[in-house]
Amino acid sequence: MTGVRCCRLWQIITRVNNMIAIIVSTRIICTNAFLPLYEGGSKLPVQAKIGYNSNLKSLPKDDLICLAKEYVNDPTPDKLSNDFVFRGPVIGPLCKKDFIATFESAGKDLKTAFPDLVPNSFGFSADDPVEPNRVWYFERARGTFTGAFNHPVVGKIEPTGAEYIAPPEARSVIFDDDGLVKYQSVGYVTDRFTGDTSGGRGAVFGMYAVMGQNIDAGVGSIVTTMLQKMTALLPEGTVPLSFSKQEDLPEWWTDRRMGSEA
Repeated sequence: MTGVRCCRLWQIITRVNNMIAIIVSTRIICTNAFLPLYEGGSKLPVQAKIGYNSNLKSLPKDDLICLAKEYVNDPTPDKLSNDFVFRGPVIGPLCKKDFIATFESAGKDLKTAFPDLVPNSFGFSADDPVEPNRVWYFERARGTFTGAFNHPVVGKIEPTGAEYIAPPEARSVIFDDDGLVKYQSVGYVTDRFTGDTSGGRGAVFGMYAVMGQNIDAGVGSIVTTMLQKMTALLPEGTVPLSFSKQEDLPEWWTDRRMGSEA
C-alpha cells in the first residue's frame, strides 16, 4: 500500500512540475505579478468593456493586410506601439516591455527544438464590422522535433523526430493610426478535429505536447491559475511573466482577468 501511495504522490509531483515548467518557459506570446482577482470584496471578477478602437481611425484595408503580413513575417519590437498589449487564452495581458522580454527568453529554445517550424499563415481579412483596424488571420503550423529542448524542470529533452501538426488557429492584430501594432491575440483553436498531433492545443502548448509535456491549457483551469499565482510570488526576473502588473498595462486595457482566469 505504501508503495502505491508513493507512486501516486510522485505522479502528482511530476504533473505539478510539468505545469510549472510550462509557465516558466513558454511565455512567448506567446509564452508574474499576481493581482487581486476581486475588487472591493465582490465575489464576481471585475470585467470591463475593452475599447480597442474607441479612438482609432479606420486605415485602408489593403494597408492593414500589408502591415499585418509584414508583422507576422518579421515581428520586431519597432512594429509595436508603446501601449501595446498581448493576450492569449491563458497567457496575458502582457504590456510591450514584458512581451518583448518573454518572447526573447522563451522563443530561442523552441526555435532550436523545432528548427523547421513553418507557421503557414493564411486568410488575412480586414473586414471586421466592429473593429475596423483589426486584421484576422489563421495559422496551421507544421514542424519537426529535431533539436534538443532545455526544459527548466526535467532538464534536457532529447529530440524524437516527432511531427508537429497544429490545429487551425485564429489570430489577430489591431493597428493604431500610425500603423503600429496596438494589440495581438493568438492561440484560439478553431477546430481540434483535423488530425493534429498536439492534442488539439494551440500555440506553444501544442509544441510542448509533441515533446511529451502535456498540459491543461484550458481557460479557467484551476491548476494553471494556481500556478500562475504562485510564480507571481517569485522575485522579479526569476521566470518569464504569465501576465503584466496592472499598473504596467496601458489605460485602454480595462479587462481585469489575468492569465487563465475565466
